[in-house]
Amino acid sequence: MALGLAAANAGALQWDWSRGDAYGIKRGDGSNKLWMDVLAGLGEFAKQAAPYLTEERSPEVAIVLPQSLQLSVFNPAALEAQQNSVRALYHYARASAYVVGEYQSELLGNPKLIILPSPWVLSQKAWDAILAKVREGATLLVSGRFDADEHFHATSRPHDVGDDYQPGLLAAREDLIQWPGGEAQLTFSGDKTTYMERAFFPTGKTFAEISLGRGRILHVALPLELNDNRKAIGEVYRFALSRAGASPVYTTETQDPGMLICPTALENATLYVLTSESSSPEPVSFRDGASGKTFTFQLQPGRAALALIGRKGDVLASYNFTTGR
Repeated sequence: MALGLAAANAGALQWDWSRGDAYGIKRGDGSNKLWMDVLAGLGEFAKQAAPYLTEERSPEVAIVLPQSLQLSVFNPAALEAQQNSVRALYHYARASAYVVGEYQSELLGNPKLIILPSPWVLSQKAWDAILAKVREGATLLVSGRFDADEHFHATSRPHDVGDDYQPGLLAAREDLIQWPGGEAQLTFSGDKTTYMERAFFPTGKTFAEISLGRGRILHVALPLELNDNRKAIGEVYRFALSRAGASPVYTTETQDPGMLICPTALENATLYVLTSESSSPEPVSFRDGASGKTFTFQLQPGRAALALIGRKGDVLASYNFTTGR
């Protein structure tokens, strides 16, 4: 339910998995089931936060989901790339984004950074929409092949933008990638080396930057989001965020990827949804970018918290958010 608010939804419906003699949030004898306290707490938070939950400010990052690959026989790979992209951006790069499907490219908006995670195949309409934003000043981060259309037919896309790579098989399970200021080891597990493909640059390098109009294309030769090293994905994303000039909504020193800090920028406040998938209940600190104030909180494993922070750093509404420990 907390993650529902993180996605800027108005609410969420929680299925009652509790075993009992009656369906609903009360037992047959009239006593409350375990969801009652949670629902009551979230309801009180919503009541306090309602005056501030106005129009959401779109993040400066857009993730374009490669739906053509998702609709092919390689559906599992496409879903894995999308999931790894979102998780690496939020849990490692500590940024936020909105998501646009390949077939909804008219909703792309005006992001500073566009992430196209391991697309391999892509419709021409989506590619043209992305390039239009790049020429206007956006930065595109793409990994692996992007030259094939939705029918897996090769196109002249790389040559048209000055990125003359050659497609080929992803034959190595372990690959070292290097980009300006960083390097990482990628691992492609399972059977990926039997069917996945990658890009080969004439220079033999694994990263290229191509200027296009007022923007740029950052191209990682390997299908980055299909590797097992999510930390490496996050590091490349951090570099792309910097090159794109994207401003962070918050900053934190925590290195625990199990701790999610999900911000939603509003007109007069920022909503933070905090969840813990970590076994460690250590205190975590983050600095709210709008107010400049630092908050330290402690969240038990498997729990969630909500905090609505005003422009002056005051906590306007909260749920399970205890600071100062």
